[in-house]
Amino acid sequence: RAQQRGIILGLLVIFVGGLALNLTPCVYPLIPVTLAFFSSQAAGRSTRMLALASLYVLGLSISYAVLGVVTAQAGVLFGSWLQHPAVLIVVAAVIVALALSAFGLYDVRPPSFIMQRLGQASAGSVGAFSMGLVSGLIAAPCIGPFVAGLVLFVAQQANPALGFLVFFTLGVGMGLPYLLL
Repeated sequence: RAQQRGIILGLLVIFVGGLALNLTPCVYPLIPVTLAFFSSQAAGRSTRMLALASLYVLGLSISYAVLGVVTAQAGVLFGSWLQHPAVLIVVAAVIVALALSAFGLYDVRPPSFIMQRLGQASAGSVGAFSMGLVSGLIAAPCIGPFVAGLVLFVAQQANPALGFLVFFTLGVGMGLPYLLL
């Protein structure tokens, strides 16, 4: 029972963390652009806009959930590596490097050809879902430290179901503002 409460509390913290990640410099400016994408296709119909936003959030959540499952599977395979101080030092260095980037010390960006391709969203339901799937890549430089911490946790647990749940919850937290707005 106490373990179940701990999981629920942990998921709540991850959900709130997902909400907070919308305030990072890489995600916050994308909110009006994404909302404009939904509203331009909805032609004033709020139900259509909500459907597109829901598909976007579902795509976002699924992309993170896949990351969680892959991470948990890797944890099963490489769990013993996380016992070595050298591996933990490398992971800590990556988290610090991503955090320094988030603080503006330098920019970490995907290659421009990837950004150009991701910027060409298809119309309709498939476009909204696809946008959700790839939006995590665009936000990666700013949300990296938070996600890296979750990756380390899920890899240690080596439980694919938990990995799915943790990262799906993160995606829903990140996507909730799109549903509300």
